[in-house]
Amino acid sequence: MKCNKSIIRTVYLILCLILITACNHDMGEIENQNFATAIGVDFRDGKYYVSIQMIGLSSVAKREGGEKGPPEIYVSETSGTTFIDAFFKAYHTSQERFLWAHVTAIVLSENALEKGLESIFDGLTRYYEFRSTPWIFGTKNHMEDILSATGFFNQTSLNTILHSPESSYEQSSTIRPVRLNHFAREFFDPGRTTYIPALTIDDKQWKKNKKNEAKLAIDGAFFLDNQKYKGHFPYEKLKGLRWLTPETTRASLLLPNDNDPEFLAVLEDQMVKVLLEKESGIFRFTILYLANGVVSNRITDHTLNVAVMEEFVKKGIISEIRELYQFGIEHDIDFLNLEHKLYRKYPSDWKKLNDQSTLLQEDSIKSIEAHITLEHSGSFKNRKIKITE
Repeated sequence: MKCNKSIIRTVYLILCLILITACNHDMGEIENQNFATAIGVDFRDGKYYVSIQMIGLSSVAKREGGEKGPPEIYVSETSGTTFIDAFFKAYHTSQERFLWAHVTAIVLSENALEKGLESIFDGLTRYYEFRSTPWIFGTKNHMEDILSATGFFNQTSLNTILHSPESSYEQSSTIRPVRLNHFAREFFDPGRTTYIPALTIDDKQWKKNKKNEAKLAIDGAFFLDNQKYKGHFPYEKLKGLRWLTPETTRASLLLPNDNDPEFLAVLEDQMVKVLLEKESGIFRFTILYLANGVVSNRITDHTLNVAVMEEFVKKGIISEIRELYQFGIEHDIDFLNLEHKLYRKYPSDWKKLNDQSTLLQEDSIKSIEAHITLEHSGSFKNRKIKITE
């Protein structure tokens, strides 16, 4: 019995030593790992340029006393004849093992979008450690500037639009943020026009101690159709897109117009439907828009009548949708994704379609209808409005 107890104690002691050693080894590894947080891809002079962003743990974790360290952002750039060739060259100076599971943002230059995404998609999806949920952006700026941008109050890039775009989008829905897996689904979907938000650097809006401080901003979107790059457009030309995006959480509208505003309407909980009809071989579309809204701010007292306010809201939304459609006709881009509706409902007719211009005609939109409920507007409450063009 004594012998058995001695053996058990010895085994128990050995196991404890192994566990302690393993824990210390793991702690050392975690402390010294290279945590990649974003990847940038550019194409110029016949080569791919891959940028990798790393953020130091000391600038993320709080120190003793509750303070974070100063922002530590490392950005590398390597080049190669292929995306994977450029990507692997980053290992030459990595010092420690790279961990790719924490990448939450991918940024593509306009040149990379024009070159094509096949090799980039192939490289990002083959390696098991990459997740399919990073946010994806495009940019016309220098990649180093985008990946080096910091947040407020010594916060790292993890606290910016680059890594957390949904936070600001919930307060003001302009250009919908897009995850890689969502973009890939739309990118390879037949007849689908998709887009990725455009990141830029705004160095004029914010000042720190009376000195300009650059911050990231979304100023438009890059559009792709049938896996081909179609162009970049500023947000001012894409305002109607927010009324057609189901993910829109909260969008504002100055009425009757931006130049001579009388009140600000905020629309929430929206739903949009695009209905397709076939009339004598011609396809016509009806757009139905539903939302709850409030008049959050009255700039002047000119408009006091609720019915007039309702008319302004109606015209504002319908006008922006029509302007976006017309802009799409001019640039041969299906912003409203009407072709995809045709593909879903009439696939045989879609196969006969020569190009989008055959479908995008001046009279292809049969009607636009908006059904809006103003839940409260100052002294006006619970007024239900049905608006039809």
